[in-house]
Amino acid sequence: MQSVQAKDLARLDEILEQLDPDKQSDCELLREHLQSARASLVGSMPAEYALSLNMAADSLNCISDQTLRARIQNFIQGK
Repeated sequence: MQSVQAKDLARLDEILEQLDPDKQSDCELLREHLQSARASLVGSMPAEYALSLNMAADSLNCISDQTLRARIQNFIQGK
């Protein structure tokens, strides 16, 4: 059985892949927050992980694709 951390890491990697700079050029800040969250998750730093996700949530308005925005928002909210 895959751990919650491994599942979250896989989902984060998927999201970061979909936030390709060529497709979502206005989302650099969101990418930075999600990359920071990923590093915090790998480094077992739960407070930093939560903070990075909260900051990412504040940057979601850069995504014009409503489906992608909803997927990322659901991930951040733990759904």
